[in-house]
Amino acid sequence: MAGKKEKPVAEAPALTEAEASERLARIRVGLRHSFAAAALAMIQLPRYRSQHLSDLEHLLLEPLLRDRVAFAYPKDVTEAGGLADQEIAGFAIWASVSPEVDGRIREQIAQGTWPIRLKAEDWTSGEIAWLFDVVAPGKDRAASVIAGFRKLVEGRQLHLHPLIARLVDRETLEKMGARRTSEADAETEDTPEPAS
Repeated sequence: MAGKKEKPVAEAPALTEAEASERLARIRVGLRHSFAAAALAMIQLPRYRSQHLSDLEHLLLEPLLRDRVAFAYPKDVTEAGGLADQEIAGFAIWASVSPEVDGRIREQIAQGTWPIRLKAEDWTSGEIAWLFDVVAPGKDRAASVIAGFRKLVEGRQLHLHPLIARLVDRETLEKMGARRTSEADAETEDTPEPAS
């Protein structure tokens, strides 16, 4: 870019040690609350009951640390603006992956692996969005979580784990742009249904 002068990037004001400590403390509290709320919701579902406590690291903590757990709150809570200590309506576990990781996910689905296992760095390795699970009480809440999630990944290529087709009705999936293909049908039919 010869001849073009670039604007200097304004640096953010440095935090004092006290401000940094306070901010870190708030982040830790938020992480603990989110982890606890999600874990409590997950243990109520038969599809997660056979998991070991150590599995929470790859099932929940890794995606949570990488902002790949999308929480939904009841409408009255979101309108009031106070989310930190409120009951969640549900949440979605998702990833944005590279083509290589996408291939490994497809292999796991074809083998009937549940839940999908990703390395820590895989959760945010690219632009291909995968929705792995929606944890919510009932199909209506699950549909609401998916609708909110769809806005989060708008404009990206989105793939759904076959489990999603069993969590919500076909009409909801079609509204969010999901289409059945012969490959998706084969994956759904060949993939053992996780206990729900």
